[in-house]
Amino acid sequence: MADPTLYDTTVQTAGTLALAHEKILQFKRSGTFANITGDLNNVTAVPTKITAQRENYGNKGRTSERKLGDNWVITFDAEAVRDNTGAIAQAWLIDLLNVAKASGSSNLADFQLFDAKDPALGAIEGSFTVEVADLATGFADKGGYKFTLTSDGVVRQITSPINGSGIPVIASALPLNAVASANVYCRGYNVSAITAATIGGIAATSISQIPGEPNIVVLEVPAGSAGSAPIIVTNAVGASTAYAYTRGA
Repeated sequence: MADPTLYDTTVQTAGTLALAHEKILQFKRSGTFANITGDLNNVTAVPTKITAQRENYGNKGRTSERKLGDNWVITFDAEAVRDNTGAIAQAWLIDLLNVAKASGSSNLADFQLFDAKDPALGAIEGSFTVEVADLATGFADKGGYKFTLTSDGVVRQITSPINGSGIPVIASALPLNAVASANVYCRGYNVSAITAATIGGIAATSISQIPGEPNIVVLEVPAGSAGSAPIIVTNAVGASTAYAYTRGA
């Protein structure tokens, strides 16, 4: 059964001009795939078949080919949202811009692409080289970037993340660098009935919901040391994949 709530959590941000697509693009950061679709425009994915020549038995002189897989090129636009100091506010965008400027293996990033509502359409996952160019903008427009992702090696067909397994998935956790006794708002899907949660391996001080917000669970940060503190939430079906998070002092 499809679980479309990941699409429901794809909230348009100040960096989105129009969300005129129903595809989810996830970027792997700190070991976790994060949904970045709410910041994107004009997501386009074009496959090109990889083939092997073979003899067409019984038809001498005629050749045939067999498809082995696809190379993929994914393009999208992203507008840079800047804070009061002029810095780009989207952490994922900073990471991807730095990948685009790198070379060799440092120019590779992992992505997933899948339909936002129908798991029967399947999904792809793989490593991609990253290129970026400035968007052509007018005098009154904000700055932005056009990204081109080109598959490197095998692009795998995977089970769609919206396959309805029921296990919770965390798409974001804000604010960053929260300290003990502060609240962290975890947005994702299957998070409306969380029975347990840990931050950095320590049980959250409290777990609560916001009325009318089934895609957000609120965790109170327990006492502990500053630094890496992955978040795991659990419901009756099972535990989420650890979401990379850094807590403050």
